[in-house]
Amino acid sequence: MAPSRREDVLTTGSALPTAASHLWQAPSAALARHDPDWTALHRAVRVTLVACVCFYLCHYVIRNDTTALYALFGAIALGALSEVTGSREQRLRGYAIALAVAVVLVTIGTFVAVNTAAAVAVMLVVGSAIAYSGVTGQRVAGVANGLQLFFVLPCFPPFTPDQLGDRLAGVTLGIVALAIADRYVLPVPDRPDPPLRFRASVEASARFAEVLAAALRAGPSNGPALPDVCTDARAAALDAAEALRLSNVPLPERPLGYGLRDRSLFAVAAASRLVTARTSTLAALLTPEQPHPVTADLLDAAATVLRGTAATLGGGSPPSLAELDATMEVYLQSRVRHLPLTTGPTDDLRAGLAAAAAARAARIAGLAAHGFHGVPPAGELPRELWFLRASAWQLLLHRVTANLTPRSVYLQNAVRVGIGLAVARLLAGVFDLSHGFWVLLATLSLMRTSAVASRSTLVKAFVGTLGGAAVAAAVLTWVPVDVYPWLLPVTMVVAFVAGPLFGVAAGQAGFTIVVSLLFAQLTPSTWQLAEVRLEDVVLGGLVGAVIGAAVWPRGGSGELHRIAAEALRAGADKVVGTIALLARGTRPATTDLHRLADLLDHTYVQSRTEPGEPGPEIDWLATVTVVHRLSTYSATLRERHPDAPALPWPAEADRLTAGADEVAAALRAAADAVAARTPVPAQVVATCRDAVAVHAPRDLADDAEAGLRVLDAWAWLVTVTADLDRVATPPGTTGPASAQATHERSAVKPTDIDGS
Repeated sequence: MAPSRREDVLTTGSALPTAASHLWQAPSAALARHDPDWTALHRAVRVTLVACVCFYLCHYVIRNDTTALYALFGAIALGALSEVTGSREQRLRGYAIALAVAVVLVTIGTFVAVNTAAAVAVMLVVGSAIAYSGVTGQRVAGVANGLQLFFVLPCFPPFTPDQLGDRLAGVTLGIVALAIADRYVLPVPDRPDPPLRFRASVEASARFAEVLAAALRAGPSNGPALPDVCTDARAAALDAAEALRLSNVPLPERPLGYGLRDRSLFAVAAASRLVTARTSTLAALLTPEQPHPVTADLLDAAATVLRGTAATLGGGSPPSLAELDATMEVYLQSRVRHLPLTTGPTDDLRAGLAAAAAARAARIAGLAAHGFHGVPPAGELPRELWFLRASAWQLLLHRVTANLTPRSVYLQNAVRVGIGLAVARLLAGVFDLSHGFWVLLATLSLMRTSAVASRSTLVKAFVGTLGGAAVAAAVLTWVPVDVYPWLLPVTMVVAFVAGPLFGVAAGQAGFTIVVSLLFAQLTPSTWQLAEVRLEDVVLGGLVGAVIGAAVWPRGGSGELHRIAAEALRAGADKVVGTIALLARGTRPATTDLHRLADLLDHTYVQSRTEPGEPGPEIDWLATVTVVHRLSTYSATLRERHPDAPALPWPAEADRLTAGADEVAAALRAAADAVAARTPVPAQVVATCRDAVAVHAPRDLADDAEAGLRVLDAWAWLVTVTADLDRVATPPGTTGPASAQATHERSAVKPTDIDGS
């Protein structure tokens, strides 16, 4: 039986009819589904409160419409168009820096409004510079669009430098009020400290290494299978490592900044995942049919360092590496027992190589923990941890200059945005548009990093703007002006919620109504204001689409194919050169592999923000892994054997050279497939794998140093081949647990040290 009206009042707390109650329940349920923590709603309410209070204070009390307008847009720029992230203290510092930058930008914009030519020229430079500033990290990138607004708004006629004081007062009022509201009005709760997420993965990796070490040290106990506790620990470690995938880490928590703390956390995450992968490989190679004390010692020492690293992420002191270094030295001396390999490499040798790789990855994590703690470690550093002894300015300079290349997606985006805004400003000036600011705002908000994304966004934006313009025209025609001050706050809340939760169409529709209600309160307006808004959005959107199609139209996804192919080819050259050094003492030629590996990281990150392209999907994580392993470990081998003479066994030198040629050929075939957007041929990888197995070393008698050099070189070829096999496997394909664990890696920079 349906509830009575009395029961409805008791349950809903309202005397509204049931129909009205249901009318509210539908949108509230939709909002709860899309915004379960009410984050978007709280933010919309906070920004609306600040914007409306500042606007009406200046409009009705101070009676200065210039100050009112700049105060409102100051709040919208940093509140709705930006994402100020971090802890409360970091956000407060961010607002203070943004205010200082906004004052500069408003001042420059005010004076370049003297003529169109000056505004266009400066718009190109300033727009590109602000967009490029995102290269320094997510916190800066999150406010870049908002900062653009502080230059776009004042750079239009009339040229009124005498209003500069009013403009700066408005911007200051809006940003200061927003910073206060951020702390006291529906305050944003501090996110969990990012290191805590990474700490869990490090602890899980340490636990896996500990239980496997215990099983290998104890020997046979429960048949040839590993104990259940070891299986459970491996599953937990793999799950924790999977949680560190780029797509699984919230954007504000990704350690992508240029500073020492983020870089160190980056390295810790990569090393932790690598320890899990290598320990999983080891578990698949060995079963506790007999004790393996040396391998167990390596795993125990690695686990100790990982425990210390986890403690550092929790605020403790960095771990000591003395025990791990001593254990590693014992292992390196014991490798001679595997020689002369009369029947080829054994599983015990392969397991030792995997254990050594896990131990060295743990050492990387421990060294990086020193950087996270702010205390550079003593002694020589691996090449990939160069940043541990660099100053903040050196790190910033390196990040900025390393991306000053046409192949950098950061530079491409910056140029694209600068040209788009400059062209929009030129059209607005040439055609003397009354609200040219709307044209640039549409270009800024609708331009995407690829032509495919721009086209998709543009259609939705036009549909949304058309709908919003129709509603705004009706409001401006039939709703009395006295109602606008009451209608504006409600409309702003809806618009600021609709955009983030329901997409660009809803956002453009809501924002069209907002600006129509806003400007109708400043000057008498008719329904034609909505028409002007529609025209400006269409013009600005078209400018963004045309520029997006003309300037690097494939965006990050297209550049990802190009850079990955170049990096794989450079990696092939690196394989041939490095093996030539180890086998024949020939000095290798230099390559661009290290630079390409860095560019590949940034390109991969951007490509994840763009819509997918048609055609076969490539496992980009595996591709990034291969490139970085080629870069880092080739350098390690050259440093380990800097003046290597030719091997005393010509046959073994021929074996290594032939194996390197096969691996290089497979890498080049993979590069061709990636560039052509086709699957990497599985047969190529299978042929390479068989060739490397055929050319495995044997009969390494009478020279221990040369024998160990051969082991290092061959182990590297095996690892590269295994990773290349993963590149040829479509994403989502489930293989053996050990293989999947070995090759699944995060987008953070790998620091693999194999074949030790």
